[in-house]
Amino acid sequence: MLRKIAPFWPTVARSTHQMKHGKVTARFHPSFNKMRCYTAETTTHSSTTAASPLYWERYRELVESNSSIEIPAKQLEALAKSIVVKKTLRPSEAVSRIQDILKYMSTRQANPEVKENFGICCNYLIRAYVQLGDMKTAKIVFDRMAAQGDVSDLSIMEVLSGLRSLGTRSETYEFQRSLAEKGLWPDSSIVYTSIIYALSEFGDLSGCRYFFAEMKTKGLALDAHIYRAMMSAYKNANQPQQVLKCFKEMEENGFEPTSKDYGLLFSSLAKDKKHSEMLKDICEVMKSKGMEMQVFFYLSMGWDPLKALQEIKNVNSQVRVRDCNSCLAQYVKNNQFNEALEVMKWMNEHQIRMDRFSYTIMIAALAKDPGTPSKIVFDLYEDMKMHNIAPDAVSFTSLINNCCKDQDLDKALSMLSEMQAYEVKPNIITFNSILSVLSSMAGTPALNVERASLIWTQMTDLGIQPDTRTCNVYLSLVSRLIKPVSAQHFEPEERHSQTSLWEELEDSNRCVPDTVKELLKMYRAMRQHKLDTLQPDFLTYSIVINALSAAGEIRSAMQVYDDAKISRVILPLPAYNEMMAALQRCGRVSESMAIWHDMKLRGVLPDNTTYSIVLENCEQLGLVDSIENIRKQRKLDFDRLQDIEEKREKRKLERSRSSRA
Repeated sequence: MLRKIAPFWPTVARSTHQMKHGKVTARFHPSFNKMRCYTAETTTHSSTTAASPLYWERYRELVESNSSIEIPAKQLEALAKSIVVKKTLRPSEAVSRIQDILKYMSTRQANPEVKENFGICCNYLIRAYVQLGDMKTAKIVFDRMAAQGDVSDLSIMEVLSGLRSLGTRSETYEFQRSLAEKGLWPDSSIVYTSIIYALSEFGDLSGCRYFFAEMKTKGLALDAHIYRAMMSAYKNANQPQQVLKCFKEMEENGFEPTSKDYGLLFSSLAKDKKHSEMLKDICEVMKSKGMEMQVFFYLSMGWDPLKALQEIKNVNSQVRVRDCNSCLAQYVKNNQFNEALEVMKWMNEHQIRMDRFSYTIMIAALAKDPGTPSKIVFDLYEDMKMHNIAPDAVSFTSLINNCCKDQDLDKALSMLSEMQAYEVKPNIITFNSILSVLSSMAGTPALNVERASLIWTQMTDLGIQPDTRTCNVYLSLVSRLIKPVSAQHFEPEERHSQTSLWEELEDSNRCVPDTVKELLKMYRAMRQHKLDTLQPDFLTYSIVINALSAAGEIRSAMQVYDDAKISRVILPLPAYNEMMAALQRCGRVSESMAIWHDMKLRGVLPDNTTYSIVLENCEQLGLVDSIENIRKQRKLDFDRLQDIEEKREKRKLERSRSSRA
């Protein structure tokens, strides 16, 4: 049996080689690596129950000294476990260390314990690759283990856990079918529980029910874990009555619910106020059983988060950081940032250390708050690093958004470089945030478009697909380059043809600015794209219509307007105003009034600008009765219009103060 270990090692070694040469970890464009990034260097300690825990430094010392002392396989297993469980290392470093342990074990084949522990360490290698975000290599390791007959229930669970976070529903089914065809799918309760959790994550309730029924058909043991998995599936499907039914079935089968089970029940029932009395009864049952209470229970019943924290302290005498995180999240959800800061102070007073979730919640909240200086957010980030807590993608995205306050693109790009240092893979939200920082800058428009093109290239080089928001930011930047034209340069009054948008720019007799061509090129690409995530939305239509109207390209603007109508998109009020004003300027008053009627049909409320345009149109058309009716309507609408003007003036004042600051 030990001879099966040796052939597996070349696969492990190759994956290490790929990782060191950048084939596993994400690569970044050199232009984004100008800032020297902070890298957390930590030492991993084993939490093994052995009398003498093996630390990484000691392990390397023994290996490098060529000592005759043979390290016990159990200690090597405990060391590998500590590397992936504590998550105090960068993912690539964790992979590299477990690779090193496996290499050492492959040279100790004479030890009869090696075979079993080698397979367990391979499971930890799969988990490390999942933490790295490299599901492909994780599956390669699993397939090699399967070829050698070293697959266990835990191996299958590690892959299912990875698919749950990095894969898709179809990949999960494909993995299960391939194991079943090879005779490797086990009749194991824990494996069925894992696939139910995975399918629940993808919202596949029918799949969860199928495997749960199959367990019963096969006579597999039903434990508390499988009931908890099904409760989670029903909760995700928003079926509280089924959650309650599953909870009662678990009790009837003799399984004592834990606080986690009560938590699932609470979170399901709390979505409907009609269950409020039931929640109170459940809470009293838990107290009578002496169970540890969670702050979430009190929040579900409408308690103020700070009062709920104090109640937890009174009941449990100890408050956990997860309870504080729930309170932070509740305040942030309600935009109560000052109260969230009070929770942080409360944590400090009661010596509760913030964890990754605490920092992530607060960084995200304060980054969104326009009243919080950007320095405070970055100070919080530095404090997070000082406590050796590695940021995640959400934290970095929030930090990049925070750069909008100071229009600091260099800082945003430095955050992208720090993501590389922490081996956190950027996503489309990350790059959209960077582009938003660029969009907030008041610099030279042409330079900003060039910068946007470089960021776009970097994004696609990483294999990240742009979405509608990405295109909208780019369209907004290009639109700033378009120079408004005077009324005499507008197109003649004739109605546009249905093909004008696609063919007029090829007309050699017309001189169309390159900026307009670029704008329409992006719009056409979005309109013709098959992915829903790249289709034009109300903002796309608004940007393009406003830009084309300003450029005097009325026929193209009207074609885009018609596209929006066909797509049943209700545009923002400024887009309607701009289109009406542009048509009025070039003498197409009847078409301008047609847009006024479109607005009324769609329930879009006018403002003072709208009324001014419409009244002037009526005067030009000689519609005396209409003029009188619209003036009466405007008078009745006075209070709402006054409120709009006050808010507009307030925004202008805030922008003026911001620019002076």
